[in-house]
Amino acid sequence: MQIVVLTESWPSDGPVALTARQSADAVAAAWREASPSASPQCFAIGDGGARSADAVEGPRLAVGGAVAADTERALVLAPAGGALRWEPHALATALLGLAAEHSGVAPARTVVVPVGDEPPAGDATDLWLGGLLQMRGGVAPLDLVVAVSSQRPLLGFHGMSAALRDGREVDEAIGRAAQAQEDRWSAIAREADDVASMPSLLRSSRLSDIPGTGAAGGLAYALAALGARIVPSAPLMATLTGADEAASQADLVVAVVPSLVPRTLDEGAVPAASALAARRGVPAIVIAPESRIGRRDQMNAGLSSAHEGEPGLAGLSAAVRRVAQTWTPSR
Repeated sequence: MQIVVLTESWPSDGPVALTARQSADAVAAAWREASPSASPQCFAIGDGGARSADAVEGPRLAVGGAVAADTERALVLAPAGGALRWEPHALATALLGLAAEHSGVAPARTVVVPVGDEPPAGDATDLWLGGLLQMRGGVAPLDLVVAVSSQRPLLGFHGMSAALRDGREVDEAIGRAAQAQEDRWSAIAREADDVASMPSLLRSSRLSDIPGTGAAGGLAYALAALGARIVPSAPLMATLTGADEAASQADLVVAVVPSLVPRTLDEGAVPAASALAARRGVPAIVIAPESRIGRRDQMNAGLSSAHEGEPGLAGLSAAVRRVAQTWTPSR
């Protein structure tokens, strides 16, 4: 029986959570122990954030203020020095260096910048260095992709300012900060949208209205203004790690996530696993420390079941053994 597992992190019983890679290794070991006849293939796709390249196989290349994982399909960037967030100046330096290296190369080299939804260590518009038009020209030799874990637009009722106010509407200081943020980005977008937006019959032509542009504190918008395509991180990471190819032969697809709440049905490993399972017509299940999702919502999300486990390595392993005994033969 072929099982494909997509892992994010797993909460620990100590101060540091298990990484996506540690979770993948633990799942593989526990599943084989419980069901030796099964063939689990575990892929660490992480949370789509700045360090997503750590889960990708391939040689590492130093490129300015970043490190690139060189895969057959793309260069996947991560901040240099093990940093957990992007510093816009450093990222700009890396992109310009890669553009100079690949100038005149056809087809254009695909460069993936995972940003998840974590704000950068600095102002997102610092990515544009000497100006948006100049920077667009500088990175033009590259096929840029920005991987996001939020479909929030930059502006408007569901934009960045709304996310800042969410759940804290009675706080005057938060309200003022949210309005200031909305005003600032509206002013930026008035100029940048004219440069970057493209006419479309299927969606708004304004870049700032496009889902995902509000991710990562506006860094997704700053990259999209340079010409980057915005894509959900989990399906992209599933492709880059080879999970999509493995799932074409799978009998079961599993998502391992640190929490199962309404948002995780729309972003991350859960919808990615559900989509891979649907292509083949096999079940998709999820393992999480706890579930706050009802059975009907699980079914609507394409999940056959949800299974809970305790925090820590031992808790994850025990949960996987129980799941393996339910879904795979013991011999």
